[in-house]
Amino acid sequence: MKEVKVRNIGLDSITGSPILMLSEVDNEDFIYPIWIGVAEAEGIILAQSDVETPRPLTYDLIKNIIEALGATVERVAIVDYRNGAYIAELILRKENGEEIVIDARPSDAINIALRFGAPIFLDENVVKKVNIKDIKEELKDTKEEVEEETEEIKTVEELNKITEPETDEELEKFRQMLENLRPEDFAKKPEENKKEEK
Repeated sequence: MKEVKVRNIGLDSITGSPILMLSEVDNEDFIYPIWIGVAEAEGIILAQSDVETPRPLTYDLIKNIIEALGATVERVAIVDYRNGAYIAELILRKENGEEIVIDARPSDAINIALRFGAPIFLDENVVKKVNIKDIKEELKDTKEEVEEETEEIKTVEELNKITEPETDEELEKFRQMLENLRPEDFAKKPEENKKEEK
């Protein structure tokens, strides 16, 4: 098992999905990319930015529940890959020393680990490793101008802006019209009622 840390959140230029970039604690040139959802990426960005929200968001609520039950997060680990999904474990330690292992998605486990300052581990045979230096060397050797596969995202606003789907102008006008509709717009006008009575 390798200890890793969150290096940054990138964006896959092909799928538009956020990518969680984990780097080895001992060697930051080794990156382990994991594709995650937008909400999970937002949670990680908020945790890394130390942004305080007026009310607890989901991961903050989970942290509060764990603490209220007299436990803490000892570590998280990405341990397997099955049916196209990574499998992680959230390892809790209760006050009496009892260890509890909870099955979790890596993005959720890491979000919770960040809020507890807990270490993150992964099985390097499970998650594919990428060497940043090798990639840079290959690009230098071929002397081709290659667009980067990912771009770094530092704020929730940047993530939302990049991952927002493109909207058709006509569709957007229709949506705005629907937003401005009121129930009384569908009521018959008095003149129409008189016509029907005749």
